[in-house]
Amino acid sequence: MFSLGDYEIKSFSAVRRILSEIYDETASKSQMIGLIELDVNKARTEIANFEKKTDVKISFTGWLIRCVAQAVFENKEVHSYRWGKRKIITLDDVHVSTIIERTSSDGKKVPITYVIREAQNKSVIDITNEIRSVQERKIEERDQFVEGTSRFLVKLYPIIPKFIRKMIIRRTLSNTRFFIENAGTVSVTALGMFGKNLSGWALPFSSNTLNLAVGGIKKKPILDKGKLVNHDFLNISIQIDHKIVDGAPATRFVSRFAELIENGFGLEELK
Repeated sequence: MFSLGDYEIKSFSAVRRILSEIYDETASKSQMIGLIELDVNKARTEIANFEKKTDVKISFTGWLIRCVAQAVFENKEVHSYRWGKRKIITLDDVHVSTIIERTSSDGKKVPITYVIREAQNKSVIDITNEIRSVQERKIEERDQFVEGTSRFLVKLYPIIPKFIRKMIIRRTLSNTRFFIENAGTVSVTALGMFGKNLSGWALPFSSNTLNLAVGGIKKKPILDKGKLVNHDFLNISIQIDHKIVDGAPATRFVSRFAELIENGFGLEELK
Protein backbone atom coordinates (compact mmCIF):
# COMPACT_ATOMS: atom_id res chain seq x y z
CA MET A 1 0.00 0.00 0.00
CA PHE A 2 1.24 3.49 -0.85
CA SER A 3 2.61 5.37 2.17
CA LEU A 4 1.64 9.01 2.72
CA GLY A 5 4.68 9.60 4.87
CA ASP A 6 4.44 12.00 7.79
CA TYR A 7 1.30 14.10 7.89
CA GLU A 8 -1.04 15.96 10.20
CA ILE A 9 -4.83 15.94 10.17
CA LYS A 10 -6.71 18.91 11.58
CA SER A 11 -10.37 19.59 12.03
CA PHE A 12 -12.12 21.43 9.18
CA SER A 13 -13.88 23.80 11.54
CA ALA A 14 -17.58 24.61 11.45
CA VAL A 15 -16.69 28.19 10.53
CA ARG A 16 -14.67 27.08 7.50
CA ARG A 17 -17.53 24.84 6.38
CA ILE A 18 -19.97 27.75 6.63
CA LEU A 19 -17.61 30.00 4.66
CA SER A 20 -17.05 27.37 1.96
CA GLU A 21 -20.80 27.12 1.37
CA ILE A 22 -21.11 30.90 1.20
CA TYR A 23 -18.33 30.95 -1.42
CA ASP A 24 -20.20 28.31 -3.45
CA GLU A 25 -23.32 30.47 -3.53
CA THR A 26 -21.52 33.67 -4.60
CA ALA A 27 -19.36 32.05 -7.30
CA SER A 28 -22.09 32.42 -9.94
CA LYS A 29 -21.86 36.21 -10.37
CA SER A 30 -21.20 37.58 -13.87
CA GLN A 31 -17.93 39.40 -13.41
CA MET A 32 -16.06 42.00 -15.41
CA ILE A 33 -12.39 41.59 -14.50
CA GLY A 34 -9.57 44.06 -15.06
CA LEU A 35 -5.86 43.87 -14.25
CA ILE A 36 -4.13 47.24 -13.94
CA GLU A 37 -0.71 48.55 -12.99
CA LEU A 38 -0.56 51.89 -11.19
CA ASP A 39 2.45 54.10 -10.49
CA VAL A 40 2.59 54.53 -6.70
CA ASN A 41 6.05 56.08 -6.58
CA LYS A 42 4.78 59.51 -5.50
CA ALA A 43 2.57 58.06 -2.77
CA ARG A 44 5.26 55.76 -1.36
CA THR A 45 7.76 58.61 -1.30
CA GLU A 46 5.37 60.92 0.56
CA ILE A 47 4.44 58.21 3.06
CA ALA A 48 8.13 57.34 3.65
CA ASN A 49 9.05 61.01 4.17
CA PHE A 50 6.20 61.46 6.65
CA GLU A 51 7.15 58.34 8.61
CA LYS A 52 10.80 59.39 8.73
CA LYS A 53 9.89 62.85 9.97
CA THR A 54 7.27 61.85 12.57
CA ASP A 55 8.04 58.17 13.34
CA VAL A 56 4.31 57.52 12.72
CA LYS A 57 3.55 54.50 10.53
CA ILE A 58 0.94 54.96 7.80
CA SER A 59 -1.04 51.97 6.53
CA PHE A 60 -0.52 51.67 2.78
CA THR A 61 -3.70 49.62 2.66
CA GLY A 62 -5.48 52.37 4.57
CA TRP A 63 -4.43 54.89 1.93
CA LEU A 64 -5.63 52.59 -0.86
CA ILE A 65 -8.99 52.24 0.89
CA ARG A 66 -9.26 56.04 1.09
CA CYS A 67 -8.66 56.27 -2.68
CA VAL A 68 -11.16 53.50 -3.42
CA ALA A 69 -13.78 55.19 -1.25
CA GLN A 70 -13.32 58.53 -3.01
CA ALA A 71 -13.52 57.00 -6.48
CA VAL A 72 -16.67 55.08 -5.53
CA PHE A 73 -18.20 58.18 -3.93
CA GLU A 74 -17.78 59.98 -7.26
CA ASN A 75 -19.08 56.96 -9.23
CA LYS A 76 -21.76 55.53 -6.97
CA GLU A 77 -23.23 53.13 -9.55
CA VAL A 78 -20.37 50.69 -8.91
CA HIS A 79 -21.58 49.88 -5.41
CA SER A 80 -25.26 49.39 -6.18
CA TYR A 81 -27.19 46.30 -5.06
CA ARG A 82 -30.41 44.51 -5.87
CA TRP A 83 -33.25 45.59 -3.58
CA GLY A 84 -35.94 42.99 -3.95
CA LYS A 85 -36.79 41.70 -7.42
CA ARG A 86 -37.37 44.95 -9.29
CA LYS A 87 -35.26 47.62 -7.61
CA ILE A 88 -31.62 48.60 -7.14
CA ILE A 89 -30.27 50.50 -4.14
CA THR A 90 -27.30 52.87 -4.41
CA LEU A 91 -25.92 54.22 -1.13
CA ASP A 92 -24.35 57.64 -0.72
CA ASP A 93 -21.88 56.39 1.89
CA VAL A 94 -19.06 54.02 0.96
CA HIS A 95 -18.50 51.16 3.42
CA VAL A 96 -15.27 49.31 2.60
CA SER A 97 -14.69 45.78 3.87
CA THR A 98 -11.15 44.50 4.16
CA ILE A 99 -9.37 41.50 5.65
CA ILE A 100 -7.49 42.18 8.88
CA GLU A 101 -5.42 39.54 10.65
CA ARG A 102 -5.99 39.30 14.36
CA THR A 103 -4.71 36.98 17.09
CA SER A 104 -7.00 34.53 18.85
CA SER A 105 -6.82 33.75 22.55
CA ASP A 106 -4.69 30.67 21.77
CA GLY A 107 -2.21 32.67 19.66
CA LYS A 108 -3.59 31.63 16.26
CA LYS A 109 -3.67 34.22 13.43
CA VAL A 110 -7.28 34.67 12.32
CA PRO A 111 -8.21 36.75 9.24
CA ILE A 112 -11.53 38.53 9.71
CA THR A 113 -13.64 40.78 7.54
CA TYR A 114 -13.86 44.27 8.97
CA VAL A 115 -15.97 47.11 7.52
CA ILE A 116 -14.66 50.68 7.54
CA ARG A 117 -17.85 52.74 7.65
CA GLU A 118 -18.27 55.95 5.63
CA ALA A 119 -14.69 55.62 4.41
CA GLN A 120 -15.11 58.59 2.06
CA ASN A 121 -15.33 60.89 5.10
CA LYS A 122 -12.22 59.56 6.87
CA SER A 123 -8.62 60.66 6.43
CA VAL A 124 -5.74 58.30 5.73
CA ILE A 125 -4.63 58.69 9.35
CA ASP A 126 -8.17 57.96 10.61
CA ILE A 127 -8.31 54.74 8.57
CA THR A 128 -4.78 53.76 9.63
CA ASN A 129 -5.67 54.17 13.30
CA GLU A 130 -8.89 52.18 12.84
CA ILE A 131 -7.03 49.29 11.20
CA ARG A 132 -4.36 49.28 13.91
CA SER A 133 -6.94 49.26 16.71
CA VAL A 134 -8.75 46.30 15.14
CA GLN A 135 -5.48 44.38 14.73
CA GLU A 136 -4.85 44.67 18.47
CA ARG A 137 -8.20 43.20 19.54
CA LYS A 138 -8.42 39.52 20.44
CA ILE A 139 -10.77 37.32 18.44
CA GLU A 140 -12.29 33.84 18.33
CA GLU A 141 -12.15 31.73 15.15
CA ARG A 142 -15.94 31.67 14.86
CA ASP A 143 -15.83 35.46 14.36
CA GLN A 144 -14.46 34.91 10.83
CA PHE A 145 -18.10 34.75 9.78
CA VAL A 146 -19.65 37.64 11.73
CA GLU A 147 -17.91 39.01 14.79
CA GLY A 148 -19.84 38.13 17.91
CA THR A 149 -21.45 35.06 16.34
CA SER A 150 -22.96 32.75 18.94
CA ARG A 151 -20.87 29.64 19.65
CA PHE A 152 -24.13 27.66 19.81
CA LEU A 153 -25.19 28.74 16.30
CA VAL A 154 -21.78 27.86 14.83
CA LYS A 155 -22.00 24.36 16.32
CA LEU A 156 -25.65 23.94 15.30
CA TYR A 157 -25.20 24.95 11.65
CA PRO A 158 -23.31 21.85 10.36
CA ILE A 159 -25.95 19.58 11.90
CA ILE A 160 -28.67 21.07 9.72
CA PRO A 161 -29.24 19.19 6.41
CA LYS A 162 -27.22 20.68 3.54
CA PHE A 163 -30.21 21.64 1.39
CA ILE A 164 -31.60 23.67 4.30
CA ARG A 165 -28.19 25.26 4.94
CA LYS A 166 -27.98 26.35 1.28
CA MET A 167 -31.46 27.83 1.50
CA ILE A 168 -30.46 29.75 4.63
CA ILE A 169 -27.33 31.10 2.91
CA ARG A 170 -29.25 32.16 -0.22
CA ARG A 171 -31.85 33.97 1.84
CA THR A 172 -29.19 35.62 3.99
CA LEU A 173 -27.17 36.80 0.96
CA SER A 174 -30.32 38.14 -0.70
CA ASN A 175 -31.02 40.28 2.37
CA THR A 176 -29.26 43.39 1.08
CA ARG A 177 -29.49 45.31 4.34
CA PHE A 178 -27.89 42.44 6.29
CA PHE A 179 -25.22 41.94 3.61
CA ILE A 180 -24.18 45.61 3.52
CA GLU A 181 -24.12 45.78 7.32
CA ASN A 182 -21.73 42.83 7.56
CA ALA A 183 -19.79 42.96 4.26
CA GLY A 184 -19.87 46.64 3.32
CA THR A 185 -20.58 47.96 -0.16
CA VAL A 186 -17.06 47.47 -1.54
CA SER A 187 -14.41 44.83 -0.84
CA VAL A 188 -10.64 45.46 -0.77
CA THR A 189 -8.27 42.53 -0.19
CA ALA A 190 -4.64 43.54 0.24
CA LEU A 191 -2.24 40.62 0.00
CA GLY A 192 0.62 42.87 1.06
CA MET A 193 -0.82 42.86 4.57
CA PHE A 194 0.13 39.16 4.85
CA GLY A 195 3.25 38.75 2.74
CA LYS A 196 6.05 41.10 1.74
CA ASN A 197 7.85 41.30 -1.59
CA LEU A 198 4.95 39.77 -3.51
CA SER A 199 4.89 41.00 -7.08
CA GLY A 200 2.06 38.99 -8.61
CA TRP A 201 -1.65 39.29 -9.22
CA ALA A 202 -4.66 37.95 -7.37
CA LEU A 203 -8.32 37.64 -8.32
CA PRO A 204 -10.62 38.86 -5.54
CA PHE A 205 -13.44 36.77 -4.17
CA SER A 206 -16.67 37.90 -5.84
CA SER A 207 -18.66 38.81 -2.74
CA ASN A 208 -19.59 42.46 -3.36
CA THR A 209 -20.65 44.32 -6.49
CA LEU A 210 -17.14 45.85 -6.57
CA ASN A 211 -14.12 43.86 -5.38
CA LEU A 212 -10.44 44.80 -5.52
CA ALA A 213 -7.42 42.61 -4.82
CA VAL A 214 -4.14 44.42 -4.20
CA GLY A 215 -1.13 42.42 -5.35
CA GLY A 216 2.56 43.17 -5.17
CA ILE A 217 4.71 46.18 -6.02
CA LYS A 218 7.48 45.95 -8.58
CA LYS A 219 9.93 48.44 -10.03
CA LYS A 220 9.67 49.36 -13.70
CA PRO A 221 11.71 51.88 -15.70
CA ILE A 222 9.94 54.98 -17.02
CA LEU A 223 11.13 58.04 -18.93
CA ASP A 224 11.04 61.05 -16.57
CA LYS A 225 12.26 64.42 -17.93
CA GLY A 226 14.39 62.63 -20.50
CA LYS A 227 15.95 60.27 -17.97
CA LEU A 228 15.26 56.59 -17.40
CA VAL A 229 14.32 56.04 -13.75
CA ASN A 230 12.71 53.22 -11.77
CA HIS A 231 9.24 53.75 -10.33
CA ASP A 232 7.17 51.53 -8.05
CA PHE A 233 4.14 49.99 -9.78
CA LEU A 234 1.29 48.33 -7.90
CA ASN A 235 -0.67 45.39 -9.36
CA ILE A 236 -4.42 45.64 -8.74
CA SER A 237 -7.22 43.33 -9.89
CA ILE A 238 -10.72 44.80 -10.16
CA GLN A 239 -13.87 42.71 -10.31
CA ILE A 240 -17.31 44.24 -10.94
CA ASP A 241 -20.67 42.47 -11.13
CA HIS A 242 -21.87 43.04 -14.70
CA LYS A 243 -25.44 42.17 -13.72
CA ILE A 244 -25.52 45.39 -11.70
CA VAL A 245 -23.00 47.71 -13.40
CA ASP A 246 -22.61 48.56 -17.09
CA GLY A 247 -19.22 48.91 -18.77
CA ALA A 248 -19.26 52.72 -19.02
CA PRO A 249 -19.65 53.51 -15.28
CA ALA A 250 -17.18 50.72 -14.49
CA THR A 251 -14.62 52.34 -16.81
CA ARG A 252 -15.22 55.78 -15.29
CA PHE A 253 -14.60 54.34 -11.82
CA VAL A 254 -11.35 52.63 -12.86
CA SER A 255 -10.11 55.79 -14.62
CA ARG A 256 -10.81 57.99 -11.59
CA PHE A 257 -9.35 55.45 -9.17
CA ALA A 258 -6.12 55.28 -11.21
CA GLU A 259 -5.91 59.08 -11.25
CA LEU A 260 -6.31 59.31 -7.47
CA ILE A 261 -3.69 56.62 -6.84
CA GLU A 262 -1.05 58.04 -9.17
CA ASN A 263 -1.50 61.57 -7.78
CA GLY A 264 -1.21 60.46 -4.14
CA PHE A 265 -4.74 61.51 -3.20
CA GLY A 266 -5.36 62.01 0.50
CA LEU A 267 -1.69 62.33 1.43
CA GLU A 268 -1.68 66.13 1.38
CA GLU A 269 -2.63 66.03 5.06
CA LEU A 270 0.73 64.40 5.82
CA LYS A 271 2.75 67.40 4.66
